[in-house]
Amino acid sequence: MPFVEHPRWLRTLLLPLAAFYTRFMCTRAALYRRGTLRPRRLPGRVISIGNLSIGGTGKTPLVLWLGRRLQQRGIKVAVLSRGYGRVERKPRVLHSRRPVGVEEVGDEPLMLARHLADVPVGVGADRFRVGELVAGKFHPEVFLLDDGFQHLRLARDVDIVLLDSSDPFGGGYALPAGRLRESPAALARADMVVLTRLRTSFCNASKLVENVRLYNPQVSIFGARTRLEGLYDATTHKQVSLDISRQQPVFAFCGIGNDAAFWQDVREWGFKLAGRASFRDHHRYTVEDFEHIIRQADRVGARALLTTEKDVVNFTVLPPSVPACFYCRIELEVDDEEGFWSTLLGRLKLSLVSVPRSVASNVD
Repeated sequence: MPFVEHPRWLRTLLLPLAAFYTRFMCTRAALYRRGTLRPRRLPGRVISIGNLSIGGTGKTPLVLWLGRRLQQRGIKVAVLSRGYGRVERKPRVLHSRRPVGVEEVGDEPLMLARHLADVPVGVGADRFRVGELVAGKFHPEVFLLDDGFQHLRLARDVDIVLLDSSDPFGGGYALPAGRLRESPAALARADMVVLTRLRTSFCNASKLVENVRLYNPQVSIFGARTRLEGLYDATTHKQVSLDISRQQPVFAFCGIGNDAAFWQDVREWGFKLAGRASFRDHHRYTVEDFEHIIRQADRVGARALLTTEKDVVNFTVLPPSVPACFYCRIELEVDDEEGFWSTLLGRLKLSLVSVPRSVASNVD
């Protein structure tokens, strides 16, 4: 299941461990900052995309958006990913849509490789080693380090930190009592902050900006949101009519880092949400899972199943034809796109080339 907030009594018991964990992370960051520990540098510029808390904040959509835009600007780019949920442990490099299983590389690298044509995606826990493999064969100018804010062993030129506007600081408690990987004070290391899910957030955006600047007065802050690009059949992967689909009750299910955001999106996109089911992030769906989902859908009178594109990657079997199963494909929108690219490419010391604003990126 996705992360569930601990009851108060358990959180209280875990607070000493959370305090120890926070001190450890702060000490580790300080050792890198002082030069006691030294990161290793790849032969190219590195953009890290990360966050402060566990759970989905939109890292994969931003990695895809950046990869597409960099390609459009004529910049050779590669992606480095840990590959959460993979069974195989040796480093892998995906390129040119060569068939590969999700067990070998993980769902998110597979999604990125499917959508980013001609962009190598390196997969492995040691991102420096994987980056060397990619650099030796493809010679990219820019590496996108997916989920890299805490991966201090690899030197980076730009640190982009994503904050979910509806819950920017992960409930305020560090692991294992809560969801924070690092204290908000770690924002002092960030070069750019992207506030995601602004459309579905109930927070005061200006107040959030003020809070971020308490930790880093000079950081560049941008807003972002996702919109529904289209609905697709999970069996044929063909686009279907949104208008028709919105007229019937649906049962939604997902195994992602932030299931609550998906439920909110489904409602805002105009679907009639009759029921829902959550699974652990990166969950691999079996026949038994679909049998359970269909029983729940029948119980609430749903006429169709609805999920995310990332979840479809994790189907080990094709879902039954009745009820029909659809997935949502989304597009990322960044506020002040011109300012974003001016800031980013300026920090990378790359020339700014105009890009059509109408081009959008899809994500699983």
